[in-house]
Amino acid sequence: MIGLGTCITYNFINQYHQFLGGAISPGMEMRFKSMHDYTAKLPLVEKDFNFPLIGYDTKTNLQSGVLAGITFEIGGYIDFYSSKYGNFNVVLTGGDAGYFARHLKNRIFADPKFLFKGLYAISEVNNC
Repeated sequence: MIGLGTCITYNFINQYHQFLGGAISPGMEMRFKSMHDYTAKLPLVEKDFNFPLIGYDTKTNLQSGVLAGITFEIGGYIDFYSSKYGNFNVVLTGGDAGYFARHLKNRIFADPKFLFKGLYAISEVNNC
């Protein structure tokens, strides 16, 4: 499962429901904000999913770096896990899951509220 939030979390669970591990990297807003906060002159820009892959000014370069960078990062993790473990399912969750799912070459199940639905289901079972 890949969660797109403040951080991007990669959680790999095998067919026996064992958590094997994963990775954590900065999320989209954190990347935009950190480039602004930790440099002298880079502006804080908003996401715009209509960005050009090759930016033509500072704003579009930042958008391409963050948005294409996240897409390539997710695709790279999926390719790595696939080469190591074979066929598996990818679940993308978080508010921007739909956008990133459309731009990945792999078959993806995307539900922005998947994690919350799962937590709600667990709470319902535990309250019975």
